[in-house]
Amino acid sequence: MTQLSISRAFARWTANLKYEDLPPAVVDKLKAIVLHALSSAVLGSDSPQALKTLALTLAEEGKADGATILVTGEQATRIGATFANSELMHASNLFDSYRMLTHPGPVLLPAALVNADLEGRTGKEIITALAAGYEFVCRLCDDFIPSTAARGFRPSPIYSTLGAALVSGKLLNLDENGLVAAISLAANFASGLNEGPRVGGNELYIHEPQAARNGVFAAVMARLGHIKGSELTLEGDAGFYNAFTGSSKGKLTYAFKESLQIDFASVTKNLGQEFKLLTVMFRMYPCPGYNQPVIELMAEMKKKYSLSANDIQEVAVSMNWLETLYPSPEFPRFADYQTPRIGETHYFVAHAAVNGGVPVVGGQTYGPTGHDLAQDQVVLTFMRERVKLVPEKQRPMFSPGITVTMKNGQTFSDEYPYSRMEWNFAQLIERLKECFPEKGAKQRCFDQLIKVIEQLEQADSVSPLFQATYIARGA
Repeated sequence: MTQLSISRAFARWTANLKYEDLPPAVVDKLKAIVLHALSSAVLGSDSPQALKTLALTLAEEGKADGATILVTGEQATRIGATFANSELMHASNLFDSYRMLTHPGPVLLPAALVNADLEGRTGKEIITALAAGYEFVCRLCDDFIPSTAARGFRPSPIYSTLGAALVSGKLLNLDENGLVAAISLAANFASGLNEGPRVGGNELYIHEPQAARNGVFAAVMARLGHIKGSELTLEGDAGFYNAFTGSSKGKLTYAFKESLQIDFASVTKNLGQEFKLLTVMFRMYPCPGYNQPVIELMAEMKKKYSLSANDIQEVAVSMNWLETLYPSPEFPRFADYQTPRIGETHYFVAHAAVNGGVPVVGGQTYGPTGHDLAQDQVVLTFMRERVKLVPEKQRPMFSPGITVTMKNGQTFSDEYPYSRMEWNFAQLIERLKECFPEKGAKQRCFDQLIKVIEQLEQADSVSPLFQATYIARGA
């Protein structure tokens, strides 16, 4: 039997995928993904960048009978509303993460919402489309992310553009050939550079919103029917993988694992039987994903062992070596990763060791209030004098270990395996409560989102999701 191309395999699977094919754990995870993304939109809705983007969208692409924009209920073109909704989700920095450097949520969710809105899709159809898109992104980028980053590309918008195209194509009811065309077009539209993350530029703020636009546009163009997608657009000699990883033969330059050779057959192996999307994790802190488990572990150890910062001699943090050279070992932001800096791993470890935690997005605070937390001199002194990073090539990504040495010679060591970050719907609800600590419109909005998403498979349309977000503005 001839091996299907990667595009063809995903297109065929997606075209035939039904809600009933999805295991309960996958449906539960997708509900968590929807809750996380919409909570992010609510929290980011009044940020300056979101408000500016919304105003621009309405001025340039407002459309009275168009697609709905979250929180405000205003309407714009399909592409414009996608961009605005993505920016709302992206502005708060509360988004999901897969394999350290890919954030599907603010790309795939806007694509799903807008197309479901305009095409009149049900809750089951939304969940099914998201299952296809998320699994596509996770499998497509899985072992290739470090090599993509080493080429100077930012993996998140690169891979998520293709996921948004598949989500959109499913909701647009494209057939197999239409989905192949959508994937091919999205592969041509994918973009995003690492120069910004390397030097501190902030153009990455619109990477995900633009990726969402491009993915939706790819599917809409494919629906016209005159585009024939290249069969080997992903693994072909001059295809996607060659462009974004440097090889059309599965050869890697960097990897989370030991092997630098990938068999492309692994990308689609057990498709529909094993779901990589179950390992998506959710960011709670406004900082890079690899710092999330570090913060969790240090705060946990402080409480577990009743550690006083004054009595600590040293905190040694073991991490996957790639996590100390963000965004890529070829283009690290700081080659001297051991130099402590505000906003980097040393800082967050110190903050958790001194204050018992780090402020989550939108909610609970730790340490001094009423001024910039970066001016907490106790934290700054601690990070400069008592925190060191220990990069390890064999350590799994997002799975730090911490050893605390006390001034009296006593030591405490704990590990934080990545699996602890793979929260389901119920676990995420409990954690997100930290982001909505005060009674008010946003907290009421969060409560309503939980109710709606719990029953999403019973919804006749996407309207209840939009309506729940309007509560954030007092509607």
